[in-house]
Amino acid sequence: MGEGFSQAGFDIRLSIECDPEAHQTLQFRAFCRELSKKQSGLNSLCRFFENGAKIKDLYNDYPLLADRARNEAWLARLGTTPNSDVDERIRLGLRGAKKWVLIGGPPCQAYSLVGRARMRGTNPDFEDDHRHFLYKEYLRIVEEHRPTVFVMEIVKGILSANVRETAIFEQILSDLRSPTRALKKRRGPQGNVEYELHSVSVSADTLGANFKSKQFLVRAEEFGIPQKRHRIFIVGIRKGTGIGMNYLKGSDSLTSVGDVIGDLPKLRSGFSRNFAGDWVTSIDGIRKDSWFRSIAKTEPELFEMLDSELKQLGKVQNNGCNVAIIGRRSKPKKLAEWYRKQNLPFILNHECRNHMEGDLRRYFFAACYSKVYKKSPKISDFPRQLWPAHANVQNAESKVIFDDRFRVQCENDSATTVVSHISKDGHYYIHPDPRQCRSLTVREAARLQTFPDDYFFNGSRTAQFHQVGNAVPPYLAFQIAQTIKKALTRHVQ
Repeated sequence: MGEGFSQAGFDIRLSIECDPEAHQTLQFRAFCRELSKKQSGLNSLCRFFENGAKIKDLYNDYPLLADRARNEAWLARLGTTPNSDVDERIRLGLRGAKKWVLIGGPPCQAYSLVGRARMRGTNPDFEDDHRHFLYKEYLRIVEEHRPTVFVMEIVKGILSANVRETAIFEQILSDLRSPTRALKKRRGPQGNVEYELHSVSVSADTLGANFKSKQFLVRAEEFGIPQKRHRIFIVGIRKGTGIGMNYLKGSDSLTSVGDVIGDLPKLRSGFSRNFAGDWVTSIDGIRKDSWFRSIAKTEPELFEMLDSELKQLGKVQNNGCNVAIIGRRSKPKKLAEWYRKQNLPFILNHECRNHMEGDLRRYFFAACYSKVYKKSPKISDFPRQLWPAHANVQNAESKVIFDDRFRVQCENDSATTVVSHISKDGHYYIHPDPRQCRSLTVREAARLQTFPDDYFFNGSRTAQFHQVGNAVPPYLAFQIAQTIKKALTRHVQ
């Protein structure tokens, strides 16, 4: 969210992050923003990536900029770090600003549908899980520091979440309207603080007692994001400011997976588990399987696609890397100016996972299937010989369960939601090109999330995937930030 607001012209004064590797990424991004203001900044950044230097060496070259970045990006955990320390850092960051915006949101595990199902099965004290109430750390900051505007983002599952027979979303809305009352604080001359709550996408008056919960739901694909990501956004405007709300305007056309990743260098995966065979030969081995021969009769169009793509497999040989130096680059079909503002001669975080031989064949079949039928196959659409050897593929009644275990991100459609599970395996994020026969790279996932190409993710590849999956799409945040900026600009203090 901070990236989108920064691109819209907001000055990020403080970001609080509890994950060490995500914090490294935020700190480096803060540093890069400062470096870009210097005439020599772009050349310094290019030399850094070309030489494979360590970030600390770049920080040493620009110590004042590095100090600013450290002051902006703070490694701390709300609810654990003393409130007095948090409040002091916020006051130092604000430096007396009267008109400012708070952005963020509570951790989502307790509210997501998957998280709730998992915790109910493993935690008998699920309803007492403290994560249900972490939003109150955000609420405390709102009450204490009284931002002009706040933006809170939460997962869609909160709409149906209940704790002790209380609808948690309604409770959050009630608390956000009246933070002082909700926290049972007694305020002197400063008085209670109250907020008018707004949706970012539904043009309506202040949402009062007759609000509809789904009015807060934003479907990212309706606003030019190449991904079906549905999240709750709540905007609060402090009462008494006289500021009116602006609303997002939907996009006229769909932005597809192919529109935003089709220009990236073509890669192929390596092998996992020390497999010593040949990549092409192992995939081409499906020609010997009985299902391959039979499919020529049952699904001739699919057979022709499989046969044609098998002949082209050897044309892609590069596995990619964390920083790849390249020459002339093509551009994505859409959002090119957004992704390529800096136009660096690099591809960052574009490196393949290794895959097992069996998964390579499944990925190849699935990608070919998606090209023919314009949708991702279910497990039940796979030939039996390609079914994974998992005990839970079928239940006792021989019905397929987890039928969407393998999912191609189809070229002509927007992607399914990119979530942090992408760090576990790539089965839900198969590349649509059969010749590449692999899961998505961090950079491709970042493109689907609309991170600019010069945004460098720190940490292990698993950590990088986590950071991408947990993020708000920056281009969506940018659009939200623009509406708020217009409202603040119109307002006369």
